[in-house]
Amino acid sequence: MLPGRGDFAFGRPFVEAVAQAFELPYVLSNVECAAPLPWPTTRTVEVGGAHVVVYGIAHPDLTLPGCTVKDPAEVLASAPTDDTVVLVLSDLDRGRDLDLVKKAKGIDILVRGDSIEPLGSPFALANGGLVLSSGSRGKQLGVLQVELSAGATSWRDDGAVEARASELDDAVAKLGELATRKAREDDPKKLERLTLQEQFWTKKKEAAEAAVKAATEHIGPGNVARNELRGLGPEVGEHAATKARVDAVKATLTGSSSPAGAPAPSDASKTGFGPFVGTGACTGCHPAETKQWAQTSHSRAWPALVADQRQYDRDCYTCHVTGAFDALGPKDPRALGGLENVGCEACHGAGREHARDPKVAHLVPAPPVSQCVLCHDSRQDGGRFDPATYLPKVKHGASAGAATPAGAKPR
Repeated sequence: MLPGRGDFAFGRPFVEAVAQAFELPYVLSNVECAAPLPWPTTRTVEVGGAHVVVYGIAHPDLTLPGCTVKDPAEVLASAPTDDTVVLVLSDLDRGRDLDLVKKAKGIDILVRGDSIEPLGSPFALANGGLVLSSGSRGKQLGVLQVELSAGATSWRDDGAVEARASELDDAVAKLGELATRKAREDDPKKLERLTLQEQFWTKKKEAAEAAVKAATEHIGPGNVARNELRGLGPEVGEHAATKARVDAVKATLTGSSSPAGAPAPSDASKTGFGPFVGTGACTGCHPAETKQWAQTSHSRAWPALVADQRQYDRDCYTCHVTGAFDALGPKDPRALGGLENVGCEACHGAGREHARDPKVAHLVPAPPVSQCVLCHDSRQDGGRFDPATYLPKVKHGASAGAATPAGAKPR
């Protein structure tokens, strides 16, 4: 196990006490302290004649009094490059991970602890190794089975061909469905939307074909990895003492048990926030669109977060309110100025000036998918976002935004 920045945020004494109390097999390779840490810089495991050495790599932003975080590439420069399995537990972000692999070519398996994105199928490295991730939110447990071949230094994912082929089948089926719908459609606007969906799925098909080819080419001699992500849902059960502590912290954060946790007063509570005026200001001119929005999950984004007592969690609230991604939008989950939920301005742009003079200040009539993926980024939503499926659920009637120019940009 690798203690990360989230663990050390509670202080070194806390981390050391927990490690000792539960006999956690921590390993930390690139941190040197004046008062040495009580864990080894590497751990070695011998299984059935196989030799595995495990490294733990801390992020350079880790701050510990009296300690220095060393360059992980220097630490791994001496890693064995023979048939010893070099496994790296990493708290680095993705860019640093990939840079490390380029410098330290002996890495066989790199396990990401920082990435939100779970990898059901391992990501292949240029050096023949694999990257694994079960996601950083504790929703899944990653289980890896390996089959080693004597003298082999390369790896292949045993399920890669099947997984990539399934993705290709999905793309081909979707393109067939779109072709059928286009053949029956006469409305120019609907044909245009179907064509855009067709272009999207054509790119997915091409990417899947390339992935199938790459996975097929890797079949051959080498070590074999079989990866599985097991969901940790309600069926797993709760550890009563841990749940009680989590519930107590949530109660404090939401203000339900402590005045210190109550929301801060906001002068903007009735007037929006900065250039954002709130969905209520849109209703007068766009009643049909507002009524349709009220039927979508976007209109209930904030209550969903409140129900889970996560509304003041800064890792969560930004995707459940309006304007949080704008430099002039709300930056404190306790002072949102009535911008709770994913309102009109979250997609169409800040509307205060538009509300004052619609003829001069235009909004975005048809928001691009790039606006959606600020939140539906395949990591935070578990990879469920498919524009062709999701956009029809939030699209207004044909008259929506008809008076605004197509070239308008969000603020």
